[in-house]
Amino acid sequence: MEKNIEKKKLLFIGITMNSAGTEQSFLSFVNCINFEKYEVDLLLAKNEGLFMGLIPKQVNVSFMPKYGELFLLSGKNAFSNLFDTFVKKNPLSLFSILPSFVKFLLFPKQKVKTATRLFCKMMQKIPPITESYDAALAYWGERTVFYMIDKIPNAKKKIAWVHFEYRDDKCDEQTYAAYFKSCDHIVNVSAAAENSLKQKFPEIAEKCATLENMQNAAFIRQRSLEPISFPDMAHFHGIRLLTVARITEQKGIDMIPEILAKLKADGYDLRWYIVGDGEQSEKDKVINLALKYEVAEMLIFLGAVTNPYPFMRDCLLYVQPSRFEGKPISVEEAKIMRCPIVAANYLSASEQLAGGKYGQIADISPESLYENIKLLIDDPKKRELLSAALAAEKFGNEGEIEKFYKLLEK
Repeated sequence: MEKNIEKKKLLFIGITMNSAGTEQSFLSFVNCINFEKYEVDLLLAKNEGLFMGLIPKQVNVSFMPKYGELFLLSGKNAFSNLFDTFVKKNPLSLFSILPSFVKFLLFPKQKVKTATRLFCKMMQKIPPITESYDAALAYWGERTVFYMIDKIPNAKKKIAWVHFEYRDDKCDEQTYAAYFKSCDHIVNVSAAAENSLKQKFPEIAEKCATLENMQNAAFIRQRSLEPISFPDMAHFHGIRLLTVARITEQKGIDMIPEILAKLKADGYDLRWYIVGDGEQSEKDKVINLALKYEVAEMLIFLGAVTNPYPFMRDCLLYVQPSRFEGKPISVEEAKIMRCPIVAANYLSASEQLAGGKYGQIADISPESLYENIKLLIDDPKKRELLSAALAAEKFGNEGEIEKFYKLLEK
Protein backbone atom coordinates (compact mmCIF):
# COMPACT_ATOMS: atom_id res chain seq x y z
CA MET A 1 0.00 0.00 0.00
CA GLU A 2 1.36 3.39 -1.07
CA LYS A 3 2.28 5.84 1.64
CA ASN A 4 0.53 9.18 1.63
CA ILE A 5 3.11 11.80 0.67
CA GLU A 6 2.90 14.85 2.87
CA LYS A 7 2.09 17.92 0.81
CA LYS A 8 4.46 20.85 0.75
CA LYS A 9 2.90 24.09 1.96
CA LEU A 10 3.13 27.18 -0.21
CA LEU A 11 2.04 30.69 0.74
CA PHE A 12 1.39 33.19 -2.04
CA ILE A 13 1.25 36.81 -0.91
CA GLY A 14 -0.93 39.20 -2.90
CA ILE A 15 -2.71 42.52 -2.67
CA THR A 16 -6.11 42.35 -4.42
CA MET A 17 -7.65 40.31 -7.22
CA ASN A 18 -8.28 43.29 -9.48
CA SER A 19 -8.25 42.67 -13.22
CA ALA A 20 -4.61 43.48 -13.88
CA GLY A 21 -1.68 41.62 -15.40
CA THR A 22 -0.22 40.33 -12.14
CA GLU A 23 -3.54 38.89 -11.02
CA GLN A 24 -4.09 37.28 -14.43
CA SER A 25 -0.56 35.89 -14.30
CA PHE A 26 -1.18 34.44 -10.83
CA LEU A 27 -4.38 32.71 -11.97
CA SER A 28 -2.59 31.13 -14.93
CA PHE A 29 0.27 30.06 -12.67
CA VAL A 30 -1.77 28.61 -9.82
CA ASN A 31 -3.96 26.64 -12.23
CA CYS A 32 -0.83 24.77 -13.33
CA ILE A 33 0.17 23.69 -9.82
CA ASN A 34 -0.19 20.04 -8.85
CA PHE A 35 -2.55 20.27 -5.88
CA GLU A 36 -1.94 16.63 -5.02
CA LYS A 37 1.62 17.53 -4.04
CA TYR A 38 1.23 21.11 -2.86
CA GLU A 39 -1.10 22.76 -0.38
CA VAL A 40 -1.59 26.33 -1.53
CA ASP A 41 -2.56 29.32 0.63
CA LEU A 42 -3.19 32.79 -0.79
CA LEU A 43 -2.93 35.75 1.59
CA LEU A 44 -4.41 38.97 0.18
CA ALA A 45 -4.17 42.44 1.65
CA LYS A 46 -7.77 43.22 0.66
CA ASN A 47 -10.88 41.15 -0.09
CA GLU A 48 -11.66 42.79 -3.41
CA GLY A 49 -11.28 42.48 -7.16
CA LEU A 50 -13.10 41.26 -10.24
CA PHE A 51 -10.99 38.08 -10.33
CA MET A 52 -11.88 36.86 -6.82
CA GLY A 53 -14.37 34.35 -8.24
CA LEU A 54 -11.74 32.86 -10.57
CA ILE A 55 -9.41 31.59 -7.82
CA PRO A 56 -9.34 27.75 -7.92
CA LYS A 57 -11.32 26.12 -5.12
CA GLN A 58 -8.21 24.18 -4.01
CA VAL A 59 -6.57 27.44 -2.92
CA ASN A 60 -7.10 28.49 0.72
CA VAL A 61 -7.74 32.23 0.63
CA SER A 62 -7.31 34.52 3.64
CA PHE A 63 -6.98 38.26 4.18
CA MET A 64 -4.78 40.45 6.33
CA PRO A 65 -6.81 41.23 9.46
CA LYS A 66 -5.27 44.69 9.92
CA TYR A 67 -3.83 47.46 7.78
CA GLY A 68 -4.31 45.84 4.37
CA GLU A 69 -5.12 49.33 3.01
CA LEU A 70 -1.44 50.13 3.42
CA PHE A 71 -0.65 48.06 0.31
CA LEU A 72 -2.64 50.55 -1.76
CA LEU A 73 -0.47 53.46 -0.60
CA SER A 74 0.74 55.80 -3.35
CA GLY A 75 2.25 59.24 -3.63
CA LYS A 76 -1.18 60.57 -4.54
CA ASN A 77 -3.26 59.01 -1.76
CA ALA A 78 -0.65 58.82 1.01
CA PHE A 79 -2.28 61.38 3.30
CA SER A 80 -5.85 60.06 3.05
CA ASN A 81 -4.69 56.42 3.19
CA LEU A 82 -2.58 56.83 6.32
CA PHE A 83 -5.02 59.20 8.00
CA ASP A 84 -7.86 56.67 7.64
CA THR A 85 -5.67 53.66 8.49
CA PHE A 86 -3.69 55.01 11.45
CA VAL A 87 -4.30 58.61 12.51
CA LYS A 88 -8.06 58.25 13.03
CA LYS A 89 -7.41 55.39 15.44
CA ASN A 90 -4.33 56.87 17.06
CA PRO A 91 -3.78 60.63 16.55
CA LEU A 92 -0.25 60.39 17.98
CA SER A 93 0.79 58.29 14.96
CA LEU A 94 0.66 61.50 12.93
CA PHE A 95 4.06 62.44 14.34
CA SER A 96 5.70 59.30 12.94
CA ILE A 97 4.48 59.97 9.39
CA LEU A 98 4.76 63.77 9.36
CA PRO A 99 8.41 63.82 8.14
CA SER A 100 7.39 61.80 5.08
CA PHE A 101 4.63 64.25 4.22
CA VAL A 102 7.16 67.08 4.39
CA LYS A 103 9.28 65.14 1.88
CA PHE A 104 6.26 64.69 -0.39
CA LEU A 105 5.84 68.48 -0.43
CA LEU A 106 9.50 69.44 -0.75
CA PHE A 107 10.60 66.72 -3.16
CA PRO A 108 7.63 65.85 -5.42
CA LYS A 109 9.85 64.00 -7.91
CA GLN A 110 10.79 61.58 -5.13
CA LYS A 111 7.18 60.64 -4.30
CA VAL A 112 7.52 56.99 -5.32
CA LYS A 113 10.70 56.47 -3.30
CA THR A 114 9.26 58.31 -0.30
CA ALA A 115 6.10 56.19 -0.49
CA THR A 116 8.22 53.01 -0.57
CA ARG A 117 10.12 53.94 2.57
CA LEU A 118 6.95 55.11 4.29
CA PHE A 119 5.28 51.79 3.46
CA CYS A 120 8.18 49.82 4.93
CA LYS A 121 8.05 51.91 8.09
CA MET A 122 4.31 51.60 8.64
CA MET A 123 4.31 47.94 7.61
CA GLN A 124 6.05 47.14 10.88
CA LYS A 125 2.68 47.69 12.58
CA ILE A 126 1.17 44.72 10.69
CA PRO A 127 1.12 41.51 12.79
CA PRO A 128 3.38 38.72 11.45
CA ILE A 129 2.15 35.37 10.10
CA THR A 130 3.39 32.70 12.49
CA GLU A 131 2.35 29.61 10.50
CA SER A 132 5.14 27.51 8.98
CA TYR A 133 5.55 27.09 5.21
CA ASP A 134 7.92 25.25 2.92
CA ALA A 135 8.00 28.38 0.77
CA ALA A 136 6.60 31.90 0.82
CA LEU A 137 6.13 33.54 -2.56
CA ALA A 138 5.79 37.30 -2.97
CA TYR A 139 4.02 36.91 -6.30
CA TRP A 140 2.72 40.50 -6.48
CA GLY A 141 6.31 41.76 -6.21
CA GLU A 142 7.49 45.00 -4.61
CA ARG A 143 5.54 45.52 -1.38
CA THR A 144 4.68 41.86 -1.03
CA VAL A 145 8.44 41.21 -1.09
CA PHE A 146 8.96 43.62 1.80
CA TYR A 147 6.08 41.99 3.69
CA MET A 148 7.38 38.46 3.02
CA ILE A 149 10.83 39.22 4.39
CA ASP A 150 9.67 41.06 7.53
CA LYS A 151 6.39 39.34 8.35
CA ILE A 152 6.71 35.65 7.37
CA PRO A 153 9.40 34.39 9.79
CA ASN A 154 8.64 30.67 9.46
CA ALA A 155 9.11 30.04 5.74
CA LYS A 156 11.95 27.70 4.81
CA LYS A 157 12.37 29.48 1.49
CA LYS A 158 11.43 32.99 0.36
CA ILE A 159 10.95 33.73 -3.32
CA ALA A 160 10.33 37.17 -4.81
CA TRP A 161 8.64 37.84 -8.16
CA VAL A 162 9.68 40.87 -10.22
CA HIS A 163 7.06 41.77 -12.84
CA PHE A 164 8.48 45.17 -13.71
CA GLU A 165 11.52 46.78 -15.32
CA TYR A 166 13.79 48.07 -12.56
CA ARG A 167 14.20 51.82 -13.03
CA ASP A 168 16.20 54.19 -10.84
CA ASP A 169 13.59 56.92 -11.17
CA LYS A 170 10.81 54.63 -9.91
CA CYS A 171 12.53 52.46 -7.31
CA ASP A 172 14.43 53.10 -4.09
CA GLU A 173 17.74 51.32 -4.67
CA GLN A 174 18.73 51.15 -1.02
CA THR A 175 15.45 49.57 0.08
CA TYR A 176 15.25 47.09 -2.79
CA ALA A 177 18.86 45.98 -2.39
CA ALA A 178 18.37 45.16 1.28
CA TYR A 179 15.22 43.12 0.70
CA PHE A 180 16.49 41.33 -2.41
CA LYS A 181 19.54 40.16 -0.46
CA SER A 182 17.22 38.51 2.07
CA CYS A 183 15.43 36.43 -0.59
CA ASP A 184 16.44 32.91 -1.53
CA HIS A 185 15.41 33.35 -5.15
CA ILE A 186 14.28 36.28 -7.31
CA VAL A 187 12.06 35.33 -10.24
CA ASN A 188 11.90 37.61 -13.28
CA VAL A 189 9.23 37.28 -15.97
CA SER A 190 11.60 37.87 -18.89
CA ALA A 191 15.28 37.37 -19.69
CA ALA A 192 15.62 41.09 -20.43
CA ALA A 193 14.19 41.97 -17.01
CA GLU A 194 16.55 39.50 -15.32
CA ASN A 195 19.59 40.91 -17.09
CA SER A 196 18.56 44.45 -16.18
CA LEU A 197 18.14 43.53 -12.52
CA LYS A 198 21.49 41.70 -12.37
CA GLN A 199 23.27 44.67 -13.91
CA LYS A 200 21.79 46.94 -11.26
CA PHE A 201 22.40 44.54 -8.37
CA PRO A 202 25.31 42.23 -9.32
CA GLU A 203 25.49 41.02 -5.72
CA ILE A 204 22.17 39.17 -6.15
CA ALA A 205 22.89 37.72 -9.61
CA GLU A 206 23.11 34.14 -8.33
CA LYS A 207 19.65 34.41 -6.79
CA CYS A 208 18.01 35.43 -10.09
CA ALA A 209 16.03 33.19 -12.44
CA THR A 210 13.63 33.70 -15.34
CA LEU A 211 10.19 32.11 -15.19
CA GLU A 212 7.82 33.46 -17.81
CA ASN A 213 4.18 34.27 -17.15
CA MET A 214 2.29 31.09 -17.89
CA GLN A 215 -0.27 30.94 -20.65
CA ASN A 216 -2.72 28.20 -21.58
CA ALA A 217 -3.21 28.77 -25.30
CA ALA A 218 -6.09 26.32 -25.75
CA PHE A 219 -7.97 27.83 -22.79
CA ILE A 220 -7.52 31.39 -24.12
CA ARG A 221 -8.72 30.50 -27.62
CA GLN A 222 -11.69 28.63 -26.18
CA ARG A 223 -12.71 31.65 -24.09
CA SER A 224 -12.37 33.89 -27.13
CA LEU A 225 -15.34 32.06 -28.69
CA GLU A 226 -17.80 33.43 -26.13
CA PRO A 227 -20.56 35.49 -27.82
CA ILE A 228 -19.46 38.88 -26.48
CA SER A 229 -17.71 41.73 -28.22
CA PHE A 230 -17.50 45.49 -28.63
CA PRO A 231 -20.75 47.23 -27.63
CA ASP A 232 -20.95 49.14 -30.91
CA MET A 233 -20.64 46.13 -33.26
CA ALA A 234 -24.13 46.74 -34.70
CA HIS A 235 -23.50 50.29 -35.90
CA PHE A 236 -19.75 50.94 -36.15
CA HIS A 237 -17.94 49.22 -39.02
CA GLY A 238 -14.62 51.05 -39.04
CA ILE A 239 -11.14 50.19 -37.74
CA ARG A 240 -10.80 48.92 -34.17
CA LEU A 241 -7.59 49.25 -32.15
CA LEU A 242 -7.37 47.54 -28.76
CA THR A 243 -5.23 47.96 -25.64
CA VAL A 244 -5.66 45.80 -22.53
CA ALA A 245 -3.95 47.60 -19.66
CA ARG A 246 -4.36 49.55 -16.47
CA ILE A 247 -4.88 53.25 -17.08
CA THR A 248 -1.54 54.53 -15.83
CA GLU A 249 1.39 56.57 -17.08
CA GLN A 250 3.48 53.39 -17.14
CA LYS A 251 1.16 51.84 -19.72
CA GLY A 252 1.35 54.91 -21.97
CA ILE A 253 -2.41 55.36 -22.16
CA ASP A 254 -1.93 59.13 -22.02
CA MET A 255 -0.19 59.01 -25.44
CA ILE A 256 -3.29 57.62 -27.15
CA PRO A 257 -5.21 60.90 -27.67
CA GLU A 258 -2.31 62.47 -29.57
CA ILE A 259 -1.96 59.34 -31.72
CA LEU A 260 -5.71 59.37 -32.40
CA ALA A 261 -5.53 63.02 -33.47
CA LYS A 262 -2.93 62.14 -36.10
CA LEU A 263 -5.01 59.20 -37.35
CA LYS A 264 -8.14 61.37 -37.41
CA ALA A 265 -6.30 63.96 -39.51
CA ASP A 266 -5.49 61.18 -41.97
CA GLY A 267 -9.21 60.51 -42.37
CA TYR A 268 -9.39 57.04 -40.81
CA ASP A 269 -12.78 55.86 -39.51
CA LEU A 270 -11.35 54.46 -36.32
CA ARG A 271 -11.95 53.76 -32.62
CA TRP A 272 -9.47 52.80 -29.93
CA TYR A 273 -10.80 50.66 -27.06
CA ILE A 274 -9.21 50.38 -23.61
CA VAL A 275 -9.94 47.27 -21.55
CA GLY A 276 -8.82 47.85 -17.96
CA ASP A 277 -9.31 50.10 -14.98
CA GLY A 278 -7.16 52.49 -13.00
CA GLU A 279 -7.36 55.45 -10.65
CA GLN A 280 -10.06 57.90 -11.67
CA SER A 281 -7.52 60.73 -11.70
CA GLU A 282 -5.50 58.88 -14.38
CA LYS A 283 -8.61 58.22 -16.45
CA ASP A 284 -9.66 61.87 -16.12
CA LYS A 285 -6.23 62.92 -17.38
CA VAL A 286 -6.66 60.81 -20.52
CA ILE A 287 -10.23 62.05 -21.03
CA ASN A 288 -9.07 65.67 -20.79
CA LEU A 289 -6.35 64.99 -23.35
CA ALA A 290 -8.93 63.38 -25.64
CA LEU A 291 -11.08 66.49 -25.34
CA LYS A 292 -8.06 68.70 -26.01
CA TYR A 293 -7.19 66.78 -29.19
CA GLU A 294 -10.89 66.54 -30.17
CA VAL A 295 -10.89 62.74 -30.34
CA ALA A 296 -13.12 61.88 -27.36
CA GLU A 297 -15.61 60.09 -29.63
CA MET A 298 -12.80 57.83 -30.89
CA LEU A 299 -11.60 56.65 -27.47
CA ILE A 300 -13.80 54.02 -25.77
CA PHE A 301 -13.23 52.84 -22.19
CA LEU A 302 -14.64 49.33 -21.71
CA GLY A 303 -13.55 49.01 -18.07
CA ALA A 304 -12.33 45.86 -16.36
CA VAL A 305 -13.49 42.51 -17.75
CA THR A 306 -12.70 38.90 -16.89
CA ASN A 307 -12.50 37.82 -20.53
CA PRO A 308 -10.72 40.21 -22.93
CA TYR A 309 -10.17 37.58 -25.62
CA PRO A 310 -13.31 38.19 -27.73
CA PHE A 311 -12.13 41.80 -28.09
CA MET A 312 -8.75 40.53 -29.33
CA ARG A 313 -10.62 38.29 -31.75
CA ASP A 314 -12.53 41.21 -33.25
CA CYS A 315 -9.93 44.02 -33.36
CA LEU A 316 -7.78 44.93 -36.36
CA LEU A 317 -4.67 45.69 -34.30
CA TYR A 318 -3.53 45.16 -30.73
CA VAL A 319 -1.43 48.08 -29.41
CA GLN A 320 0.77 48.12 -26.29
CA PRO A 321 2.04 51.71 -25.81
CA SER A 322 3.82 51.04 -22.48
CA ARG A 323 6.76 53.15 -21.38
CA PHE A 324 8.24 50.36 -19.28
CA GLU A 325 7.32 46.74 -18.56
CA GLY A 326 8.65 43.43 -17.31
CA LYS A 327 6.84 41.27 -19.85
CA PRO A 328 3.18 42.26 -20.33
CA ILE A 329 0.87 39.29 -20.22
CA SER A 330 -1.62 41.00 -22.55
CA VAL A 331 0.91 40.96 -25.40
CA GLU A 332 1.42 37.22 -24.88
CA GLU A 333 -2.35 36.78 -25.03
CA ALA A 334 -2.57 38.87 -28.20
CA LYS A 335 0.11 36.63 -29.74
CA ILE A 336 -1.94 33.55 -28.88
CA MET A 337 -4.95 35.25 -30.49
CA ARG A 338 -2.81 35.94 -33.60
CA CYS A 339 -3.43 39.69 -33.50
CA PRO A 340 -1.16 41.97 -35.54
CA ILE A 341 0.65 43.88 -32.78
CA VAL A 342 2.23 47.29 -32.37
CA ALA A 343 4.28 47.64 -29.18
CA ALA A 344 6.41 50.45 -27.80
CA ASN A 345 10.03 49.50 -27.28
CA TYR A 346 9.85 48.71 -23.55
CA LEU A 347 12.51 46.47 -22.05
CA SER A 348 11.23 43.08 -23.29
CA ALA A 349 9.41 44.20 -26.47
CA SER A 350 12.01 42.77 -28.84
CA GLU A 351 12.09 39.53 -26.85
CA GLN A 352 8.28 39.24 -26.97
CA LEU A 353 7.93 40.09 -30.67
CA ALA A 354 11.03 38.19 -31.83
CA GLY A 355 12.71 41.35 -33.07
CA GLY A 356 9.70 42.28 -35.23
CA LYS A 357 8.69 38.83 -36.49
CA TYR A 358 5.42 38.94 -34.50
CA GLY A 359 4.69 42.67 -34.63
CA GLN A 360 5.89 46.22 -35.12
CA ILE A 361 8.21 47.68 -32.45
CA ALA A 362 7.88 51.46 -32.16
CA ASP A 363 9.89 54.00 -30.25
CA ILE A 364 8.26 55.11 -27.00
CA SER A 365 6.66 58.22 -28.48
CA PRO A 366 3.27 59.18 -29.95
CA GLU A 367 4.86 59.91 -33.33
CA SER A 368 6.53 56.50 -33.69
CA LEU A 369 3.50 54.60 -32.42
CA TYR A 370 1.33 56.52 -34.91
CA GLU A 371 3.68 55.69 -37.80
CA ASN A 372 3.72 51.97 -36.99
CA ILE A 373 -0.05 51.80 -36.49
CA LYS A 374 -0.59 53.63 -39.78
CA LEU A 375 1.82 51.24 -41.52
CA LEU A 376 -0.21 48.19 -40.47
CA ILE A 377 -3.58 49.81 -41.18
CA ASP A 378 -2.43 50.61 -44.72
CA ASP A 379 -0.75 47.26 -45.39
CA PRO A 380 -3.13 44.28 -45.12
CA LYS A 381 -0.46 41.96 -46.54
CA LYS A 382 1.87 42.89 -43.68
CA ARG A 383 -0.91 42.17 -41.20
CA GLU A 384 -1.49 38.79 -42.83
CA LEU A 385 2.22 37.96 -42.62
CA LEU A 386 2.31 38.81 -38.91
CA SER A 387 -0.81 36.75 -38.19
CA ALA A 388 0.62 33.85 -40.22
CA ALA A 389 3.90 34.00 -38.27
CA LEU A 390 1.93 33.86 -35.01
CA ALA A 391 -0.28 31.03 -36.28
CA ALA A 392 2.82 28.98 -37.14
CA GLU A 393 4.02 29.03 -33.52
CA LYS A 394 2.81 26.87 -30.68
CA PHE A 395 2.32 29.45 -27.97
CA GLY A 396 1.44 28.52 -24.42
CA ASN A 397 4.00 27.55 -21.82
CA GLU A 398 2.38 25.50 -19.09
CA GLY A 399 5.68 23.60 -18.89
CA GLU A 400 7.23 26.59 -17.10
CA ILE A 401 5.79 25.15 -13.89
CA GLU A 402 8.57 22.54 -13.93
CA LYS A 403 11.12 25.35 -13.58
CA PHE A 404 9.25 26.49 -10.50
CA TYR A 405 9.34 23.01 -8.95
CA LYS A 406 13.11 22.83 -9.54
CA LEU A 407 13.51 26.25 -7.94
CA LEU A 408 11.75 25.00 -4.81
CA GLU A 409 14.27 22.15 -4.54
CA LYS A 410 17.36 24.35 -4.88
